[in-house]
Amino acid sequence: MKYALLLAACSAWAQNGNIIPLSAKARIELISPAAFRVQRGKLPSVARQVSVDAVERKLIESESQVRIETDELTITYERKPALLAVAIPAGLNVYQEAAASTAALHLDIKASEGIYGLGPRTETSMDARGLSFAPRTPFFLSSRGYALWLSSPMAMIDVGAASPTRLRIETTSPETLEYHFAFGPSIKEILEQRHKVIPAITTPMGPDLAMISMPRLPAAATALPKFTQTGGALLCADAAAMAHASLSGSLMPAFDIARYRSADDAVFARALRLGTFSPILYDSAPDPQPGPRSEMVEAARTQRRRLSHFLLTYADEARYRGYPVFHPLRMQFPRDPEAGRRIDAFMFGDEFLLSPVCDGAAKKELYLPMGLWTDWNTGQVHTGRRTVSIDVPQDGLIILLKNGSIVPLSGVKAGDPTELHYFPRNGGEFFLYEPEASDYSQAHAGPAAGIYRMEMESKVARRYEWVIHHMDKPVAVQEPEGPPYTETTAEGPLAPRHWRYDAARRLLHVGIDAAAHSDVIVNARY
Repeated sequence: MKYALLLAACSAWAQNGNIIPLSAKARIELISPAAFRVQRGKLPSVARQVSVDAVERKLIESESQVRIETDELTITYERKPALLAVAIPAGLNVYQEAAASTAALHLDIKASEGIYGLGPRTETSMDARGLSFAPRTPFFLSSRGYALWLSSPMAMIDVGAASPTRLRIETTSPETLEYHFAFGPSIKEILEQRHKVIPAITTPMGPDLAMISMPRLPAAATALPKFTQTGGALLCADAAAMAHASLSGSLMPAFDIARYRSADDAVFARALRLGTFSPILYDSAPDPQPGPRSEMVEAARTQRRRLSHFLLTYADEARYRGYPVFHPLRMQFPRDPEAGRRIDAFMFGDEFLLSPVCDGAAKKELYLPMGLWTDWNTGQVHTGRRTVSIDVPQDGLIILLKNGSIVPLSGVKAGDPTELHYFPRNGGEFFLYEPEASDYSQAHAGPAAGIYRMEMESKVARRYEWVIHHMDKPVAVQEPEGPPYTETTAEGPLAPRHWRYDAARRLLHVGIDAAAHSDVIVNARY
């Protein structure tokens, strides 16, 4: 009789969207074929649905278990001992609960399984395995392709420290345990699943993406904790924390330059340089003192302004896709095991690879993922999928650009053209977010049958200057139909329909003028 009543209840819930009862004290809600929410303990009489669209699934029930099958997952709930397991269609079990209550959740983990995220930590290992601590962020990723995050407050997590095959989560919730599960298998796919259930951020605009002088942070920002380290050790801690935060779902970690004001000039300069490339840069000092460092700060403000198009585009990607602005290598290169272990470098968007050097070393042995990488400071090209020795610039930040990238840089002065830096030889594209048009300008470049083709579909009226790296001097530069552009040797920002070749640095500069909603194509002929 009891089982018949439970079946009747399950049938009623099954007709009510994606919420499926597992027992009198547990239920599951399908969010997508690859994600779901679990509630245990004291359940609200009216379920708060987080899913929007109906998820196709097959529900199979018996005396011993509830089995839910979607196109992506098979979720099995064993009635005794009231535990969940998740497998993918290939039959691989990716998630297994070992114990569950309103105050604790214990998971079986494999000996080779890595656990990543759990907030802005300072450890130099990407993997949290072997740690036991109170995390700042109740979100983690597994190398088995899933993520789990709690709505209930997490008091402690033990990632294989007490037992190498057990992950233990203790909560401070006495009545209800609520958590979400998402399977990717890639990190970007997981973050897209998470984006379905968390409130979308508002895209920060120009003033919020500049160097903020007041301690006001946009809602999307996450301030780093106040660590106890000082000087170069603090810079190491902040750099690691921003990478860990990004793997914890923090979309825009915020870097506070004020905490380095008591450091020596060399550390302050390195901190300022890393801060310039941070998603959010601010100065919480109430009244920064003028002095010899003011020129350094003003230079950082200028560089920050030059990154405005780039930052705005990736801030908007954080809004509509749920990706952090910093892309840890594990996220960007999921098929590269060596890259996945590294926290000493991370991607800024898809184009920049940044590696901060906080100990003052003159050289660094740096692992580069697959591809060709151009050193921003020297122009030297490095082949990836290997470790290379790189001279550390004085500002302490190694900056590499992946070949095939297009990077927009605003002009140094008002009225200067926006530079579009392209790194051949692979074709590249960049979509510039244009708030006033609620649309994207699209830059494309690549080789084609003896020419290099540059195309700018601009949604707003703007002057641009293409800067093509690693190029020989062309025979001519012109639009597909029209007279050749004028070659010049004049320095400074180019006028439209002019081009200049820098033989020493092998740079081709081409100036164009794009009207709103125009498509300007220019070919460099060889």
